[in-house]
Amino acid sequence: MNAAEKILKDMETPEGKARMNKWVEEYIAKEKVKSEKIKSMMSNTAYIEWLNQFTQDKDEFSDDDWLYFPEKISESDRENVEKLCLFYEGIDKYSQQNYIYPIPCEFGNFYRVKLNDFGFEIGILVEQGTVFFFNKASLEDDKKFIDFNDIIIGKKQDNVDQINATLDSLSNMVITAYESGVPIEAIVSTLDNTIKEITSKKEDKPKTLVRK
Repeated sequence: MNAAEKILKDMETPEGKARMNKWVEEYIAKEKVKSEKIKSMMSNTAYIEWLNQFTQDKDEFSDDDWLYFPEKISESDRENVEKLCLFYEGIDKYSQQNYIYPIPCEFGNFYRVKLNDFGFEIGILVEQGTVFFFNKASLEDDKKFIDFNDIIIGKKQDNVDQINATLDSLSNMVITAYESGVPIEAIVSTLDNTIKEITSKKEDKPKTLVRK
């Protein structure tokens, strides 16, 4: 009997079921606490104000910079550094809801965010471990930034309804094609080829960004 089989067999016992139920309850409780923390961070400017103050003498940092030297920053700063992952998750959740996609970088991605005249990049790197990072970013450059004020008020971006309507139309077209006898493989192949063609044309264009 291998390890997986032993675990499955143990889960069938009353004791195993009790342990599993306890684990599930603890997991749900932790996720609820985490969700509430993220919601709080996204509802006001307190964390960004801390970021602004904390980076007065630095242009960037990662949440593992003081992992082995925690005594080099204050306890309150260390606690806020550890919350960088939650801040990223909050930005990521809002972005997904509004069809705003992260900018890829080596081993990860990042978002550009601004609050008034303070611009920065918040991102994630996944290598042997997961690291979250922060970089200051100039608002003078011709780049797109997510306005944190939009996140605070939960503003739906102007193009979201149009995108949803277009995606619904596309979905209905795919369903109609399948129900009319078009093989699902042919539908998938056509969509893949169309996306590849669009991507190819996009990569051939000069890489310019327009401020929102």
